[in-house]
Amino acid sequence: MSQKEFNKREAMLEIVAKVGKERAIDLVIQSYNTELLTTLLNRLEEGKGTQIGGYKRRDQLEDALKRVREVCDLT
Repeated sequence: MSQKEFNKREAMLEIVAKVGKERAIDLVIQSYNTELLTTLLNRLEEGKGTQIGGYKRRDQLEDALKRVREVCDLT
């Protein structure tokens, strides 16, 4: 099961086309900061260090772009 690789540049261009460059940058920065805080809070929660398989590293920028693009697609 191979998924199409996520292209950050294409995602950003789609967002810019919907909301403009300045607004796109603001939205992605806000979403990126939220992703970072979510990751940090999840690590701080009690019991997270004992998960089976350990911590899986995430790409917060990719997650932020996906989240903003999904919201833009709603409009």
